[in-house]
Amino acid sequence: MMLQIRRLNMDTSWQLQWGQTILLIDPWLQGSEIDGFAWFNEQWHTVPPISIDLLGVYHAIVISQPFSDHCHEETLHQLNSVPLLVNPKAKKRLVKEFEKREIETLPLWDKKEWLRFGNVDIAYLKSSKVLSAAFDAILIRNEHELIVYCPHGFELTLEQQTYLSRYQVKALIVGFSSFELPFFLGGVVNPGKTNALELAKVLNPQTIFHTHDENKASKGIVKRIAKIKYPTVEEMKEELEAQFVFLGQAYEWYSIVS
Repeated sequence: MMLQIRRLNMDTSWQLQWGQTILLIDPWLQGSEIDGFAWFNEQWHTVPPISIDLLGVYHAIVISQPFSDHCHEETLHQLNSVPLLVNPKAKKRLVKEFEKREIETLPLWDKKEWLRFGNVDIAYLKSSKVLSAAFDAILIRNEHELIVYCPHGFELTLEQQTYLSRYQVKALIVGFSSFELPFFLGGVVNPGKTNALELAKVLNPQTIFHTHDENKASKGIVKRIAKIKYPTVEEMKEELEAQFVFLGQAYEWYSIVS
């Protein structure tokens, strides 16, 4: 079954069609995003996202994290009133904001549960990090095939590695940039290219897409104290050969065939 995917911005918003099911993932398509307070961190896209009126049909919206660059209420208010399939950490803020929307909580994969939507199953992987900022991953399954979405990278446990080895990973969507704050503000937010390569080695995906690496305009404390590195396209391609696919800002569909 063909999988089609496209970027919706140059950060970490995506649209995919797998069979008859079309999903949006973490749409932030207008305005700024604020982490807590604007004086702490406010960011804007430097490359304009796709226009909302060009999205076409979509059946649900997946939210992977509770933070505003993934869970962007301003954008969600402008999108169609389709079901929200959300990480449980994001549900609390969304229930308050969207009282009349259908909101489904994604199950934790470690309990071997999946949420069925259309012809796909969706779950989340909980980060095992303790001393650094913890960001979860999303799994989207279609029979024996899998999409793994890790916008902040991910450290797989042995149990998770063993289980995921049963599947053919059609696409790994992973961050290559590194982003580090002082430990008292979360420490390592994005582990960078080394982690992306580790995931690629373990999962052996058919295709690898980079994500969450737009060099955004920003203001606030975070901008002054964060240590950030954005690899070039050439640096991201190193060691990945034909697996790595660079999607530029044309926001066109890319087809993945078996």
